[in-house]
Amino acid sequence: MRGFRRLWWFVVVGLMVLAASTSAARAQEKLPQAFPSVSYKFGEQIRFTVRFKPAKGVKAVSVLYRPAHSAELLSGEMTWNADKGEAIFVHDLRLRHLPPFSRIFYWFRVKTQDGRSYSTASFSFVLEDNRFVWEKMSAPPFEAFWYRGGVEVAQAALNAAYDGLMRAQKIWLAPTPKQVSIYIYANNADLRSALGTEPWVAAHASPEFGSLFVSVGRNGGEKDEIRRLVPHELAHYLLYQQTGIGYRSLPAWLNEGLASVNELSPLPDYSVALKRAVAKKRLIPIEDLCRGFPKEAGVALLAYAESASFTDYLSRRYGRTAMHNLVDVYAQGVDCRTGVQRVFGASLGDLESDWQADALGISHWRKVLSNLSPWLLLVLVLLLPLAVGAVAAMKT
Repeated sequence: MRGFRRLWWFVVVGLMVLAASTSAARAQEKLPQAFPSVSYKFGEQIRFTVRFKPAKGVKAVSVLYRPAHSAELLSGEMTWNADKGEAIFVHDLRLRHLPPFSRIFYWFRVKTQDGRSYSTASFSFVLEDNRFVWEKMSAPPFEAFWYRGGVEVAQAALNAAYDGLMRAQKIWLAPTPKQVSIYIYANNADLRSALGTEPWVAAHASPEFGSLFVSVGRNGGEKDEIRRLVPHELAHYLLYQQTGIGYRSLPAWLNEGLASVNELSPLPDYSVALKRAVAKKRLIPIEDLCRGFPKEAGVALLAYAESASFTDYLSRRYGRTAMHNLVDVYAQGVDCRTGVQRVFGASLGDLESDWQADALGISHWRKVLSNLSPWLLLVLVLLLPLAVGAVAAMKT
């Protein structure tokens, strides 16, 4: 009797499990299947479309999307057409810019008529700047894309990238990249509209995507511009490859300094800006360049010039291994003062004084006297009456 009851219990439990699994399987079978498509005109809009088969059970659909390596999740409620079994959502790129040539991941959230909700599988596409017809030339690990001019433009960019890599490895033992894409825009206006940046920006690096963006004009100096801009932006990518998420912890003077020193055709304005600042005693303290650069164009130029000169001095004095270690230490999140102290055994202030003496011809005592001159004048003003009184007393 006990055996029969036990057998009956197992039968009941088995039937319940079978019924539950069958019900779940049927429910799964009834979920509509998604067939997505994406079309876009760069700089204007992205159109997300999805069809469902069968579409009868769908009540509402939303799309969720984000660029690769971005923590920001975007979403939109789609317009559902039950007759066509189709949902549509349009993202306005004029209101919310998305990076060019970035991979966009997207998926759909579906609500059914019976109250259930589920997410579809994830899909992706590359948001190319399809305003132009791009040509391509490769010289691994680099590839160049351009839409105006001859192959010499791409060849110049590839040569500058290779020479820039060799130079970066001599300066701070930069790593060798797997693949870097260089997009060459014909002018600043095209580049600015693609990136959504300030008018004066002539180049940009998106290291998380492995992409460099440069613009070249038609003033006869294209090759010099390429030899300046490509190695500069490549340095940012190499620093990102070395540090990963620690890239954002690098002081601005080191990040931009290494990039500027890596330029094969340095900007002559750097030297002019430094000489003018020394003459007018308006140098920016290096510590003020730890977190970022000024926004004003003229002051920003001086910030770049100082960072390049200071970084070049450190590289010449301590060598590439020490510079590599400095990048690694800052990537750990240490503060601006601690990084140089830990690697070089000297304070940021002392290093700044040594740099000014070596590169700018400002002696330590000259700097001290310059800083003390207001106080010396004050002491002189205070002591002068006493001195005059003493002389008068001696005469009487």
